[in-house]
Amino acid sequence: MSAALLDRIHGCLIGGAIGDAMGAPGEDWHYADIRAAFGHIDRFLPQPARKRDGAPGQITDDTTLRHYMCLAIIRKRGRITPDDYAAVWLSDLNPDRLFVTERIVLEKLRLGMNPWETGRGQPAADAAIMAVAPMGIVNAGDPAQAYQDAVAISSIHQDGLERDAAGVVAAGVAAALVPGATTDGVLAAMTAHGSFDTKRLLRIAADLAAATGDVDAFTEQFYLRHLDRSFPRPADVSWDQDRTVSPTSREVLPIVAGLFALCDGDPRQCIVAGASFGRDADTIATVLGGLSGALRGAGVIPADWVADSEAANRGFFEEVGDAGPPDFHATAVALYDVLHAEQRRIAARAEALGALLAA
Repeated sequence: MSAALLDRIHGCLIGGAIGDAMGAPGEDWHYADIRAAFGHIDRFLPQPARKRDGAPGQITDDTTLRHYMCLAIIRKRGRITPDDYAAVWLSDLNPDRLFVTERIVLEKLRLGMNPWETGRGQPAADAAIMAVAPMGIVNAGDPAQAYQDAVAISSIHQDGLERDAAGVVAAGVAAALVPGATTDGVLAAMTAHGSFDTKRLLRIAADLAAATGDVDAFTEQFYLRHLDRSFPRPADVSWDQDRTVSPTSREVLPIVAGLFALCDGDPRQCIVAGASFGRDADTIATVLGGLSGALRGAGVIPADWVADSEAANRGFFEEVGDAGPPDFHATAVALYDVLHAEQRRIAARAEALGALLAA
């Protein structure tokens, strides 16, 4: 067993879970309000806005969806399609853990809609980008395939830019898992796979990170210059141009890329920067935690964060029950085993192709 690869897979999963839980208390907040109340969020805080008991460290829908994507991969013993992912939604997923846009998808699936098309017409939201890291894991070392698989799997969630941005993040995870990977290399892989739209967003992030050179300055300037104000609001709910949140990849992707660069892919710094950004902070921090954890491994994440995350989410894994692994580390081991099955599949494909070429 490659201890280094397993540590990086675990780092991706646990880093994402930690970022999710650490960012949740600051979700929908303005960064200035977070600074006034907490300074920077560098610890697990109570989550009073959550439906469950709101205890510190508990995951949200971000990690829930990511874990069920892991389950689909583990059950398939390899790369998955939207049909495989949908089967897990229909058999295992707890709708109480979903955001409203995700519950719409679940109802579409229950009605029998094609999982490759349930994302059509969905409001632009970031369900795909927050869930997609396992597509990078199952395609470790192959950013191009990770991008393609992620765009396909994301059709269950969203359409348009949201799918493309999810593919970009999956490509980054696949690149991060390679020995010797660097922050610049991960960002280059993300830039190499995507549309004009995602490349432009990554360019915005790179330029702003270079111009500011600092997480707090980047945060302040992003609020002033690049907020996405497109997400719908009910007619009876007030709207504020600076404080009403748009949980979209058009906003999340450049924030993640800019903070990842400024923190040089260090998980602790990435997670704190994401959790302290405000806006859709749990998604920003979970994507940052997954990318940086894949790059640096679980071994560099503060041990108390890892232990507290595992302890806080025992109830989630008990809810999943015998349908899946009992914790994040066990999930990482199961995904590592899947990579052996992928290796055998690729070897068989290479042998068959060699026979064809020799014929």
